[in-house]
Amino acid sequence: MLIPSIELAYSENVITIIPCSSNHNNSKFFDMPFYFAQKGQQVRWFNADDINHRLVITNFSGKGSLSDSGIIKPNGSFSFRFNNIGVYHFLSPVYPWMSGNVSVTNNISSATVFNPKDNVGIQLSWTPSMPRPGELTHFQIIFINKQTDKNQQHIDYVFSIANPENKILYQQTLHSSWGVESASYKFQTAGLFIPKVTIDAILFQPIEPVEGHFIIPVRS
Repeated sequence: MLIPSIELAYSENVITIIPCSSNHNNSKFFDMPFYFAQKGQQVRWFNADDINHRLVITNFSGKGSLSDSGIIKPNGSFSFRFNNIGVYHFLSPVYPWMSGNVSVTNNISSATVFNPKDNVGIQLSWTPSMPRPGELTHFQIIFINKQTDKNQQHIDYVFSIANPENKILYQQTLHSSWGVESASYKFQTAGLFIPKVTIDAILFQPIEPVEGHFIIPVRS
């Protein structure tokens, strides 16, 4: 099923502190360690762990604190608006292995599509907005529960990129535990290309595949 694009927007990015993040033996501590955001966009850190956390935001050099979250209680959150372009670092002063980066740019495009049957939206963002051949394009895929306006957990999905002749140039098939994923691709030629995100299951329950289409112009 094709979902028509109904919204061009930059919704609030949510970075999730995942359960047991205080254990340095975990393979990950946030749903993703690297995010990118539009200049002026707000980013929110949500604590899905069962203990308190605290985060500090600095510039990439790590010199000087831009913001301190204070105590983020379980199911609580902390937000910060990035008004300047650059790369920023966030880390826990209590658990120093918990860290990540946010890249803030004004060279980003984002589109969101919704399926009215299951109330799950697909937001695809990419930077640069209009890549050139040979330039690496970074993608961020966020699955949004329209009823709660929060990330939809446990999505089985396929992300692919096709050319105008519908030939698949790139594909990844994954399970998204926390509703946000990333991908990168280097376009080789100029033209219009079609990223597709197909949802096959929600909360471990198979559904009739839902496919969202997007369009990226690659300039010469």
